[in-house]
Order: sequence, then structure tokens, then C-alpha cells
Amino acid sequence: MRSSLAGFAGTALALCLLSSVTLADTLNFTATLDPEKDGGPGKGTATLSLDTQTKALTGTIEYSGLSAPPVMAAFLAPPPKQNGNPVTMPIPLTGGAASPINVKMQLNDAQIGGLKSGDWLLLLGTKQAPQIGGEVKPAQ
Repeated sequence: MRSSLAGFAGTALALCLLSSVTLADTLNFTATLDPEKDGGPGKGTATLSLDTQTKALTGTIEYSGLSAPPVMAAFLAPPPKQNGNPVTMPIPLTGGAASPINVKMQLNDAQIGGLKSGDWLLLLGTKQAPQIGGEVKPAQ
């Protein structure tokens, strides 16, 4: 009886350890998109999820009230060097960029670090401008 109980406990422990290794850490982020300082039409929100195991960022950007469909969507990160240019990570726009825009992109470790630290902005731009944008923050 004692050996079967020990065997069961060992098997249960192995399954717990195996399942914890295969579970990915999913982090959720949001952004509220408002017009630039000059004002203008439009507003939006973004809901994003990062799978830290596969390094895949997915989510949706919903917007309304823009003067035209967006022709540009991108994440903007601080420059790697002081006085450098910001790093732009374009978000592919397909299907006329109708709302909602689906986000699906692979990130590297540096990009994941920047996203986690709250240093990213999300921008949507139209041909007529102005654009809308906002800070990408961990979801509450």
C-alpha cells in the first residue's frame, strides 16, 4: 500500500511539474487612443495579449470618428540610445483597415522588455491627419 501511494504521489508531482512548464505566461495590455494635441476627430481603444513563451503579440484596435480610414498603424518605442530616433514597429493593415484592426506580430526579447516597462505608444494615422494615439499599459 505504501509503495503504491508513493508511486501515485510521484506521478502527480511529475504531472504538476510538466504542466507548469508547458503553460505560457500571458500578459494583457490596453491603450486608450485620443487625438493629438491639435485636436481632431477620432478615438479608439486597443486590447492586446502577449504570449511570453511564443513571443506572439495579438489583439484588436477599435476606432471610430476618424476623418478617413487609417493608412498607418504602429507601435513607437523609445530610442535605444540617448538622442536617437524612436523605434517604429509597423502593424500590418489589411482589408481597408476597417475597425477592428487585428494585431498579430512576433516580438523579440528587447521589444517584450519595452512593452512590459510601459514605454510603448500606439499610433493610428490617416492621410489627412491628425492621428490618434496612446500609451500601451498593463491591463488592470
